Amino acid sequence: MPQQADRRPAKGEKAPVSREAVEWGFRLLAGRPPITASEFDSFLALPDLDAMRRAFTNTATFHQFFDAVLTGVPTYRMPLFLLRSSKSQALDWRFQPPDLEIPGSQLSTASQFTDPAFLEIIGAMGLNPRPSRVQWEQAWIVSMLATAGLVAPGKRGLGIEPDRERIAALLASRGAETLAIGGDPGAAAEGGTRRMRLFYPEIVHLEDFDRLVGFTVFEPQALHTLTSDAFDFCWSLGMPSRLRSIESTLAFIEASLVPLRPGGLALHTLSFNLSSDTVTWELPDLVILRRQDIETLAGRLDAAGHRILAFNTHPGIDPADEKVTSEVGRTLAHRQRHGVVVSAAFGLAVRKAG
Repeated sequence: MPQQADRRPAKGEKAPVSREAVEWGFRLLAGRPPITASEFDSFLALPDLDAMRRAFTNTATFHQFFDAVLTGVPTYRMPLFLLRSSKSQALDWRFQPPDLEIPGSQLSTASQFTDPAFLEIIGAMGLNPRPSRVQWEQAWIVSMLATAGLVAPGKRGLGIEPDRERIAALLASRGAETLAIGGDPGAAAEGGTRRMRLFYPEIVHLEDFDRLVGFTVFEPQALHTLTSDAFDFCWSLGMPSRLRSIESTLAFIEASLVPLRPGGLALHTLSFNLSSDTVTWELPDLVILRRQDIETLAGRLDAAGHRILAFNTHPGIDPADEKVTSEVGRTLAHRQRHGVVVSAAFGLAVRKAG
């Protein structure tokens, strides 16, 4: 089929996108060749050159270049909305460098990766400590539980959609019981296999693990149907960021309180918007909560007698807290760029009424 010649725009008409323009866009704005033919075609299908320019300036490689113009490295600067106190009476707002000795609802920061509590917890999990998001998430949850006296025999927790994290094994090594639930389509046929993905022999004996850790197939979005007062605590790692919309995320966090006993603790790690309190993402696999969303949630919870614990918006003061990455993965830097939004791991702790 003959290739269509590039057409000149009529007077007052925006210039159309040509193959040559897309090729130059990749060279000058993306700084790389297209990854696939379909990526090239997606830029070619844009309605005009202005749309093409906007699309190229939203690529990860362009952000890396733009961020590094002044400093030579991609960086992030703290916005003012994190500094202001909360207007919500439902939030106990704090602004101080967070740590894991006395944790609350807080951001991941560089200093916490050398915190004695972090090193102790990660060591107890049989890991070599390193500044990764997934290690911080696990350490924050265990620190919150330990501070509340919940890492002990007789305590019972609910793990929501666990993958390969080591929290259940560590709790079992201390005598606490865990029921892990998940909606994996293949889990019904391989429930034993899925359960054993939570077992780590360097942390807990198999006999204790089998006695204290169970797994059942259950859709996490149906948490509100579980029996009330069955657990002392629950936790999830990144689950609220995979629920397609802000409203679904807030509803999930509220529902996670249903199976808890009065005074029980719900702990969730999620993606928090560091760059804006207005512009954010609501995608099928990425929901980034803003400060205003957590303030909205606090009001809804407070009306039912629940409380978000010690809401701390301090983003850290270490030079490493200014660095961002555009790469994908929970084991990478704790500051991550998603287009125009910079996010960080955030631990949200909610105390059930009672």
